[in-house]
Amino acid sequence: MNTDKWKRLWRHWLHPRCRVEKWFPEAALQHLSAAVARSEQNHGGQIRFVVEACYRSGDILAGISPHTRALQWFERLEMGNTADGSGVLIYVSAADRAVEIIADKGISGKISAQEWQQVCKAMCAAFRHQRYTEGLAEGLRLSDALLAAAFPVQGEKRNELADEVVLV
Repeated sequence: MNTDKWKRLWRHWLHPRCRVEKWFPEAALQHLSAAVARSEQNHGGQIRFVVEACYRSGDILAGISPHTRALQWFERLEMGNTADGSGVLIYVSAADRAVEIIADKGISGKISAQEWQQVCKAMCAAFRHQRYTEGLAEGLRLSDALLAAAFPVQGEKRNELADEVVLV
């Protein structure tokens, strides 16, 4: 096994859920969930957050990347089943120190990968300064602005996906 896999295994072993829960207290996650619900009134998007503490060792050895895991969560949460293709997953891999944003087909043509990458960079910058809940809130604020400009509400607004932040 190469050195990079050992380093990654070690990082994941050092980030059990109980450690990551301290970074994202339940009250802060509930506040963010409520903010997601308010944000979705400004645009046609459906936003979900997933914060994953660590992967199973077998997933790391199999080479599962944060991007691949984000795609798996997008599917698991049925985010591709919205009427307008309006799902946006903001995925955080705490052990990998990575943020991935997956936008459904209705949004991906309207907001560029570079714009989403700026959101990821802003969140990672906050995380580097141990401002974890602020990083999630900044990701929501920036995503809200992008979605409001590119994907405005049309017709009756429905909440098609749960707003709760998933912490695993």
